[in-house]
Amino acid sequence: MAKYFTPNDLAAFVFKELQQSKSNDEKPPEPILNELFNTLYYTSLQTEEGQFIKVAITLLDHNAIVEFEDKRASYDTWKFFPFEPEIEFSIKNLIKLSKAADPMSSSLAVYYDDNHVLYIYGMIDQIIHFQNFLNYEREAKPMHPGIMQTMITGIGMLSVMLDYQPIASLNQDTLVKLYPNVFEFGPVSVFLEENAAYSQNYLETIIKDKLTSSDTVVYNEIILEYVIQSISRVLLKIKNYHHGGAILLTKDFTADLNIKYALQYNRIEEAIMHIVDHITDSDLLSNEIKQIKKKGRDLPIELHEACDENEADIEDSFNELIGAVRFVSSLSCVDGLVLLSPHLTVKGFGVLVTEQQQPEYVYLNKNKVKIKPSHFGTRHQSMFAYCLKHPDSLGFVVSQDGEIRAIMCVDGEVRMWENIKVYQFLRSTKLPGVPLKK
Repeated sequence: MAKYFTPNDLAAFVFKELQQSKSNDEKPPEPILNELFNTLYYTSLQTEEGQFIKVAITLLDHNAIVEFEDKRASYDTWKFFPFEPEIEFSIKNLIKLSKAADPMSSSLAVYYDDNHVLYIYGMIDQIIHFQNFLNYEREAKPMHPGIMQTMITGIGMLSVMLDYQPIASLNQDTLVKLYPNVFEFGPVSVFLEENAAYSQNYLETIIKDKLTSSDTVVYNEIILEYVIQSISRVLLKIKNYHHGGAILLTKDFTADLNIKYALQYNRIEEAIMHIVDHITDSDLLSNEIKQIKKKGRDLPIELHEACDENEADIEDSFNELIGAVRFVSSLSCVDGLVLLSPHLTVKGFGVLVTEQQQPEYVYLNKNKVKIKPSHFGTRHQSMFAYCLKHPDSLGFVVSQDGEIRAIMCVDGEVRMWENIKVYQFLRSTKLPGVPLKK
């Protein structure tokens, strides 16, 4: 008999993990977590003007906040701003405050008093930098507030994080504890590594310099990292549209496909190459500066100008990639999948799969639990059919509820990975026992 999980199950699991953690903060008792997650869960079942409630809660002991030392603080560091007086932690108040607390920019600071009653004590700003880091749109890791953060991510969906590591998620009636890192381990990783690599000759034309075979390996590793980031960012943007979507990476752009809107868009690939090129220039300039300093000479003004210009070029290239990712993501708003080459050049959108032959079973995650394709909707079934017939392809499907799945055919079996890692999660030193990969 299938087990259905509740907010109390989420609370029990999070309580256990926090008890085993190395956090110096006071660890909330399980009844507090029960009330916190149940209130948020039932809040998530409400709607406001036809939209589901989106809000982030930070469990923060506001009485124990220590001001950051001047040498560590930066202008974009978070700050706590209290309500006067505190506000009751209730569904009604969460719905009202969610209008003013966009989780992309702010978080509600919640804690309990001496009688173990939860209150909303204030708001935390500058959360945009935390969100941008998770979404690969910021490189520097910002300081993170509080004991833990809980976010409503959909109807009946809660996500709990400690620092930059997920503890667990409640997806309606499913408790998610593991997030398969398909981009670094397993068949999906192998597919991308093999198909996103460039030849040594091609890279030499980009870098404008001779490369050794080991240089080529290093450059392809850098490129692969940006390919993975770009795929993750596209999937996250599609998830945020809340309408579902799919992308297909393949080398055959005609067989078993009906392309409604043919389009050749290679801006993601170009942006990645621009980044790689300018990073190389930066390394060369740094080496030149080191040599001059070693000789005790003054740096020529031309070298200063070249460094400044190159830094601007790198920033422009990163911005180019951000814009290209958003452009590609928006193509998913049309019915049908977005068709991409392994180097992430768009070949068309509004694409329909004409192949209809389904596999007998689809095998889930690493444990290979099998399930009938009819259990899923038409978007998934189309991807199953295509990947079964074209094993040299890789598909990603984003459900309307935000679930992101990877699909490919391995040794004649259509495999699917659920709850895949797409955010820039980082292992917390406070939770050594929680894996990020599977």
